[in-house]
Amino acid sequence: MENGMRVLRRLGLHDEIVAQANPCRRYEMAKIDGETVATFPVVNKDRLVTVTVLRSAEEGVYMHKDKFIVKIEQPTDGSLGVKATFRDGSFAYGDILIGADGVHSGVRSILFPDRRPFKSGFVGYLGVADYDPSFGWPLARPPLLRRQHQRQIHWALYEAKQEDISHDDWQPFLNLVAERARMADIAERWNVLPNFLPMIRASKQILPLTIYDLETLPVWHKHNCVLVGDAAHAMVPFTGQGCNVALEDTDVLATLLARFPTHPRTAFQLYQDLRYDRVRKAAEAARAQGKRQYSTSPTGAKIGHVVLKAMAFFASATGGNMSSASVLGYDGIEAVSQLLARRGYDAV
Repeated sequence: MENGMRVLRRLGLHDEIVAQANPCRRYEMAKIDGETVATFPVVNKDRLVTVTVLRSAEEGVYMHKDKFIVKIEQPTDGSLGVKATFRDGSFAYGDILIGADGVHSGVRSILFPDRRPFKSGFVGYLGVADYDPSFGWPLARPPLLRRQHQRQIHWALYEAKQEDISHDDWQPFLNLVAERARMADIAERWNVLPNFLPMIRASKQILPLTIYDLETLPVWHKHNCVLVGDAAHAMVPFTGQGCNVALEDTDVLATLLARFPTHPRTAFQLYQDLRYDRVRKAAEAARAQGKRQYSTSPTGAKIGHVVLKAMAFFASATGGNMSSASVLGYDGIEAVSQLLARRGYDAV
């Protein structure tokens, strides 16, 4: 969304990512019977990782796959330096360590072992099917569907239940024939729109996903190590702000590290002071949105849909979307400048 795209513009990545991404001119949220609940514009992040990795390599920052951190060594006397040891026996040195390794963060598990993610109560199934004209298009508004390069359809289904259906390696179901039949049977019992069922049955991949949550940590840094994104404050995916908030984190942290190059711990504390309330509220908003979208009772679902429709109507009437101006209008550098002024530091 706009708050995340603002960071990408600052990095000089926006135009390239948008040019390579699949267009998603409109995101439409609907009930299972096809009735529209909310509609708003988004930009897909299909190529975000690829472009970022390639451009980082051009700047001398390289990605090493299959690394899992198992040990962190750092001084406690205020001096710089970190040694990170990995499961394969390799290690790396640096002045600081930034843990940007997601909700199942290995860095966090070492720094704050009592802070662990928990199952959110939602599970999801992400599927891919080759586009067939017999499916029809548009698909009469089934949930979370989009046409991609005229060749593929991506679909998603979520259930409200406590169950561990996936692992950290994001592996698809191996018994595809059985799983797509099972998913189609489930969807049929939910009385989904008819053209949704053959698409599920034709899926060439279905990825199970356990959705985890994490209470926002009270402290995000320890000595020369700091956490960003889901490692510090994971949020469920129902507002589409997880990636955007993580981009904001990196923007703010990078700005502060540039301002305090020899005092990273000062930068870490200012970063947390500036970001904490905003990300905590964003995480709470995502949880509330999930409860509105996926209720375990018909009454709760009806109330949630009424609230969502009211939010969508207000957004449409004001020319915006379902995220408030305070969310989408956030500018990390401006926020840093204001914080430094309040604390008596020179502006960025």
